[in-house]
Amino acid sequence: MNVALVGLTTREEVALGMLVGKSQPGWQCSAVTAGLDESLPPADLYVVDLAGRGMRRWTEEAQSDLLKALDGAPAVLVAPAFDQTWSALDSHLMKSQSLVLLHKPYGTEDMRAALKQAAAGRATPVQPKALPVAPSVPHGVLPPESAPRVIASPVMAAMPPSSPVAQEGGKMTAGEFQARPGTFPGHEPPLFMRMLGEALALHNPFEVRVSFLNRMIFHPDAQWMASNTSLPVLEDLCGNDALASSIEIDTIDDKDAMARALRLGMPIEPLEPFLWKLAHEQLDKKA
Repeated sequence: MNVALVGLTTREEVALGMLVGKSQPGWQCSAVTAGLDESLPPADLYVVDLAGRGMRRWTEEAQSDLLKALDGAPAVLVAPAFDQTWSALDSHLMKSQSLVLLHKPYGTEDMRAALKQAAAGRATPVQPKALPVAPSVPHGVLPPESAPRVIASPVMAAMPPSSPVAQEGGKMTAGEFQARPGTFPGHEPPLFMRMLGEALALHNPFEVRVSFLNRMIFHPDAQWMASNTSLPVLEDLCGNDALASSIEIDTIDDKDAMARALRLGMPIEPLEPFLWKLAHEQLDKKA
């Protein structure tokens, strides 16, 4: 399944590519740089940021241009926050072409569900022909020979746990984590770990924005952290300094840290086991 990303920022393209790569086996993302007046390259499925495409608000002309560009292909349409003009899209049209409208801000599960819904619509022919169905095929499910080569329903077990904290292992204080360069003989610590260590040294609560989907909140003095970012994503950051350079770290108010984590649905975890796990994952790779 080829998923074309249209109008997204570089950060969003990276985050969505990571999401699709880890949760949708056989899918791949490609960024599209075509301008508003240019045709889109062929793809099985599109993710279109409407504002990024120059269509911040719905108009009949914008809808016509969008449908012409999609040329009948299914798509997840990402609308700006608080904008309801794109809700004017005809529901019958959205169903027949498998268009899914998703408003910002949204979470990982929202995007995954939207991709699944759009892909499932693509996998269902408008007028399916009557084909013999083997006895083992449940009623209502297309037989293998008639189904397109699309994984419409991703295997949820392939998605790693949302929390990066190990369920077993040791502990590492923030001070020990900051002194970790000596534990990487002959190697410079990954950029992400250096940035995290420097932020911990300030003793202020801070938020790490890995992407528009993945975030982490740390409170060094209160000894807790919260995250919706999986360990494999963090491992990718540790293994790719160029990717790590795109993250943002901002200090947040002490009184708002816990409330913010709860608002974002992030589970609160002890800080020291997380630091131990992150450091030892990298040590094992360097060994």
